[in-house]
Amino acid sequence: MIKGLFQALMALFLVLLVGYELSAQEYGSAARVNGAEISQFRLERHFEDYLREQQRSVAQIRNPSVYKRLKREALEQLIDKELLWQEARRLSIEVGDEEVARARAAVAAGFANPAAFERRLQAAGFDEAGYAAYLRREIAASRVLDRLLPVVTVSDEEVRSFYQALGPQLQAAGAEQGGDETRRLAVVRQLLLDRRTAEARQAVLERLRAGARIERLVPL
Repeated sequence: MIKGLFQALMALFLVLLVGYELSAQEYGSAARVNGAEISQFRLERHFEDYLREQQRSVAQIRNPSVYKRLKREALEQLIDKELLWQEARRLSIEVGDEEVARARAAVAAGFANPAAFERRLQAAGFDEAGYAAYLRREIAASRVLDRLLPVVTVSDEEVRSFYQALGPQLQAAGAEQGGDETRRLAVVRQLLLDRRTAEARQAVLERLRAGARIERLVPL
């Protein structure tokens, strides 16, 4: 999980997520989550990241309703991040300085040299303290989500049933890719586990939302 978290942090940082020192008052508020501000500036930067993940750009979006839908989805992601951070604080989940330092080192290792990393920090609007705070929040949010997720399992019967439901043609296509049936069943199991984990994650977020005071301050 830690390795996956470092990779996610790297991906987020490489697209220059906004630094947390930028004030909501300066740029306006996009939302409030239990009174905590999400600035419009942070939303705009995250929206760019969200589009990149989908291999899209603002210039490619011709339909205004599609633009609004995508931006609304980006805002909902930020709301979920804030909810997880607040839950981490409620549960007194601590992230030590050494863990933050390891996360920083993992991100910095993806750059050609320390100077390139420092330039990217500055371009993203981070100073060292602000970036450390950002990493601490991301690690804490990931940790609280892990704690709240139930144990996800898939039975052999479910795997076999889903595999058979794929149909002879898909099974034949899998055979052409190589590997015996046992290996293909393992792939199906992982697919089901991933799907069930995503559903469990969504259920956790919905529970957090149900108990939160969320104000969306931009018309989307």
